Amino acid sequence: MPDQESWILQDLRPNQRGKIQEVNDDDPGFLRYLASRGLVPGADFTVIDYSPYGQNLHLQIDKEEEDLVLGASVTSQIQVTIVER
Repeated sequence: MPDQESWILQDLRPNQRGKIQEVNDDDPGFLRYLASRGLVPGADFTVIDYSPYGQNLHLQIDKEEEDLVLGASVTSQIQVTIVER
């Protein structure tokens, strides 16, 4: 199996799919917040929309009912791999 390239979530754009690999933060409250929204290592997601002015990403997390909008301060801390459709 080829090595999977790691990306920062904030670099993805609409219609890209990915898988959460790692969160670069050790704040327990932040990690609990992400876990409560389904953003845990191994979670699959699709980028729905991107706002260039606020640098917000609108995500659909697989197995979660609600979409999620995250700012750059959060998405810059999450490493992902891109999943081909």
